[in-house]
Amino acid sequence: MSVSERSETAVHSSLQRFEKKYNGFEIVEKTWEHPPDQYRRIVERFEHETLGGAGVWLTNDAGEVLLVRNEGDTGWSDPGGKREVGETYEETARREVREETGLKCELTGLCEVHIIQNQNAEDERAVVFEVIAIFHGKQVGGNPHPREGEIADVGWFSTPPQEVLYREVKERPYPASGYTGEQNQ
Repeated sequence: MSVSERSETAVHSSLQRFEKKYNGFEIVEKTWEHPPDQYRRIVERFEHETLGGAGVWLTNDAGEVLLVRNEGDTGWSDPGGKREVGETYEETARREVREETGLKCELTGLCEVHIIQNQNAEDERAVVFEVIAIFHGKQVGGNPHPREGEIADVGWFSTPPQEVLYREVKERPYPASGYTGEQNQ
């Protein structure tokens, strides 16, 4: 079985697990094109079972959303990152929030599942699929601070910031202000 077929099967298996565990979530499909050397690293991560990642749409008691800005980026996003060997998506999400922001969180549901189709820029038939899971969560401890060397800034937002890393950050609800997402405006 090819890497493409095996990765597509792994994505399907993850979706089945999520459907059994969580009531309703959005599926977002994206295609990312990579130069051959980066595509090879993606294949290696798949073979080592570390492909994919998770993040958290984290709120505080006031309904504000915690966002991070990575060093070198101008746009804000939810805290999150890559899976480590043997880690579930839920474990990845909690670990990444703690590492990037210093906060502890409780996952309260599944917001979105991004299904990424990674393509080799020189051979569009070469594809590796991966999952990035974005969970809903609540802050349960800690004080927010950026992780040195990775995160430039951390902040609580009641409305979307002007610049975001990807469009879903503007489209999700911001409970503190009653903002229901750009697509609903």
